Amino acid sequence: MKAAIFKGKGTIELGQRPDPTIKVPTDAVVRNALTCVCGSDLWYYRGQSEYTPGSPIDHEFLGVVEQVGDSIQNVAKGDLVIARFLYSDGTCPNCRIGITSACVSGGVWGVNGIDGGQGEAVRVPLVDGTLVKGHSDKTFASLLTLSDVMCTGHHAAKSAGVKKGDTVAVVGDGAVGLCAIIAAKRLGAQRFIALSRNPARQKLAREFGATYIVAERGGEANESVLGLTDRIGVDAAVESVGTNEAVHTALAIARPGLIVGYVGYS
Repeated sequence: MKAAIFKGKGTIELGQRPDPTIKVPTDAVVRNALTCVCGSDLWYYRGQSEYTPGSPIDHEFLGVVEQVGDSIQNVAKGDLVIARFLYSDGTCPNCRIGITSACVSGGVWGVNGIDGGQGEAVRVPLVDGTLVKGHSDKTFASLLTLSDVMCTGHHAAKSAGVKKGDTVAVVGDGAVGLCAIIAAKRLGAQRFIALSRNPARQKLAREFGATYIVAERGGEANESVLGLTDRIGVDAAVESVGTNEAVHTALAIARPGLIVGYVGYS
C-alpha cells in the first residue's frame, strides 16, 4: 500500500509499505478515509525532535473497518471508526483511571512496526480500547478532530480547571488551541483571550468565541493580558505550543495558585 514515509529532516515522501493484516485477535484493519497533519509531526519534520528515518507518520485518522480479529467486541466490519491519538487496551490500571496515554500495553502510531495514520490502510492494535465508532453524515469531516485536536483541547481546558464565568487565555492558535477555546466555551467560561499572530487563525478564534486577541509575544504579551484582567491574571490558562516562551507566558498570565492546562503543541 502507499503511505507517507519520513525520510529525514525536511523530507516526507510517498512510499510503499506492506498491506496490513490481522496478526493477533485484538487487531483490526481499517481502510483510511480521512487523515491530517498534527503539530507534533512538524517537530521532527523541522528537526526539533528525534524520529527514525524510514518510519511511517501520523496518528490522526478515521476510516472503515475492513477486517477484525476474533476477539473484537466493540466494532465490526463496515463500521466507520475514529482512532485515538495513541492505541491502548482500555483495561489496564492506568486506562481504568483515565490515563490511557500510560497504558501498559499501548503505544504510538508509526513506530515499532505499527502503521502510521497517513497510509491507505492501518493495522490497529488493541481495537476495543482504541477505536470509537462514528457515523457518516454531513459532520463526517468534523469527526476527524476527535482523533486528536478536539479531545486534546478539551483535556487541556479541563486540566486548567475552566468553570462557569471564568476568563480564559489560550496561548497558541493552532488546531488544539482553537479547540481549547471551543472547549472552554462549552465548560461555561465567559471571556476568552487568544494569543495569536496569524490573521486567519485570529478570525477563527473570534468565530469560536474569543473575546480578545493578543498578538504580542514575551513580556509584551504578558502585559497585554494582565492589562485586560486588572493585573490579576486569568482564571485559567491553556498552553498549546510547547516552546519555553509559550510556557513562561502561560505561567505569567495565570493568577496566583492556578494550574496551567499544558498541551505541548498547537
